Amino acid sequence: MSSVRTLTLFRHAHAEKPTEEIEDFERELDKRGRREAKRMSQRLAALGPPPDHLITSSSVRTVQTAKILAHALGFPLERIRHDDRVYLADADRLLAILQHCPEDASHVLLVGHNPGLSVIAGRLESSHDVPEMPTAALCSLELPIAHWRDLSWRMGRCVHSAAPGDDHYDDEE
Repeated sequence: MSSVRTLTLFRHAHAEKPTEEIEDFERELDKRGRREAKRMSQRLAALGPPPDHLITSSSVRTVQTAKILAHALGFPLERIRHDDRVYLADADRLLAILQHCPEDASHVLLVGHNPGLSVIAGRLESSHDVPEMPTAALCSLELPIAHWRDLSWRMGRCVHSAAPGDDHYDDEE
């Protein structure tokens, strides 16, 4: 079993504004969000080995984002894990969810929401805080762990981060 694992955090793509008729949980991706998700899914696919475990919040916009990512990555839709606890979760809750990932998962993709995703990215990064993640941003971290249960704060290294407005990857050496 590998002693280095990869965690990719992906914030859902841009969604329609909430209205009196549309609850936050039910918001769908808008046209911009679908474009963002497709563009960023291609960037994610180019980064290297695809994830072998995908967790998403069960909100409509995150599920739509996760399906776009899965399609681009060749990840089977039926293997996407929908987890109600990810919806608007704080960093501590996200950490607890990640600590229960399957042992055979070497690369986990988590699709979720801010502020939780930005906070967990910053807390997992060992050398500096990661900037806030805009919609459809991604942050991939290398984690020196043999078991997901061993995941804790300040142990990761951000190896890739990107957002829809970037012209290049922010690759750390």
